[in-house]
Amino acid sequence: MENKLLLTKIQRDFFFLSEILIGQLVVVAYSIADVIIIGRTNPDLLGGLALGNAIYVPIIMTATAFYSAATIKAAKIGAETGVDSLRDIAYYGFASAIVVGTLVFCALKYFATIHHWSNQSPYLVLAAQGYLDTLALSALPSNLFRVIAALANSIRATGYITALQAIGLIIKVALSLVLIDSSYFRFGLSGCGLSTAITFYVIFVGSLLLFLFNRNFFKFHFDLFLLSRKRLQLVALCKTGVPVALSTFAEFATFGYMTILIGRFGVQQLGAHQVVSNLNVVAETVSSSLAVWISVKISNALVLEGRSMAVRKARSAILIAVAIGFLLTALQMFFGTSLFRLYADDQGILVISGKILPFESLLIFANCVLSGAAATLRARGINAFPALMQVIGLWIGVAILGDGFAMQRLQLGDIDLAAGPGVWCGVFLGLLLSALMVTPIAIGDGNAIRRYIQWIRGSLAG
Repeated sequence: MENKLLLTKIQRDFFFLSEILIGQLVVVAYSIADVIIIGRTNPDLLGGLALGNAIYVPIIMTATAFYSAATIKAAKIGAETGVDSLRDIAYYGFASAIVVGTLVFCALKYFATIHHWSNQSPYLVLAAQGYLDTLALSALPSNLFRVIAALANSIRATGYITALQAIGLIIKVALSLVLIDSSYFRFGLSGCGLSTAITFYVIFVGSLLLFLFNRNFFKFHFDLFLLSRKRLQLVALCKTGVPVALSTFAEFATFGYMTILIGRFGVQQLGAHQVVSNLNVVAETVSSSLAVWISVKISNALVLEGRSMAVRKARSAILIAVAIGFLLTALQMFFGTSLFRLYADDQGILVISGKILPFESLLIFANCVLSGAAATLRARGINAFPALMQVIGLWIGVAILGDGFAMQRLQLGDIDLAAGPGVWCGVFLGLLLSALMVTPIAIGDGNAIRRYIQWIRGSLAG
């Protein structure tokens, strides 16, 4: 009987993780579709897509990371059956989405001008600006959709969201084929942004209907005009969400800065960077989905099974993260070169992509381990420390090591690290440093965590 219960629990966890992962991969497929279509029809615009994503991805992923706090808090409150608090979480989640969505819209409109600093041709700059202008239209619906997705994850109703995202992918690909370069329209990169915006409006409407009429979500329904709310829930959301959002911004801003650095070395280097980044985003999606699953699992364990069992589950979760990271690294090393050919035919781009591949693959392993360790700490209420370590590691990696390798001021034996490969190598080493700092804390109990943090503080003070 005990074995049967354990098997049922493992199956539930596996299906929950699978639903999160598939849904996230479907969303990543939105951008992959654009890269493939652009790479096949007008590969010169791959550089413009990279420039546009250097602005768009850090902004939108930072917003998405903030909403992960709603998943963590709602999972804990749901385990305690605090329905009133769940309504407050939902209310503040939607309110945050409206504010953040408006800010994202303004940022995308304003920061289109940043491409004047990229030292690229006016043709690429204009294309990237058109891409950002149309993407700005997706800011509000995409943020509102992500709040509903975060609430769904907290109650393990992810399958509904995954289905909506799959429908969105069909709409996205169909619109991109028509809008980017067809006999009807030739909008180029603006077509990419427009198809994304229309898709997010459709799946947001679908998710809103789900929220309003599916009984699983009734516990989140709130009175819009109720004035007295538990503002402590807003504080709790911010205490969890802001550090996660800042660390995510640091991570994806690093990739934006990488794009600007690599852009110095020409269009082919920039195109190769975009191709490799697309593969990296797929693996990054796996690690972020794993982090959501770990956060929910550890949050529930803290409430239902006690701190000691939560610590044991945290250690098991980190081992799973290490195994998945190793698997992803091996798969990319073996099949990455073949996958690159799906994105582009240009031999120069493919050769440079192959040189970057080993460092990108190792980066995935370090990121998977770090994401798993950080997720266990966030579920236990330790938010600032993993975020700070990630920020420090990433920026040491890109601004010091990556720039030094790329410009050949620094050397790593006889390895040729000029241009793009050097930047990727630097980021891998920086993220590896972060993983080595955070993981020992995550596998310890409460006392070990406190001692380790005190040791780090003493070292920094000394």
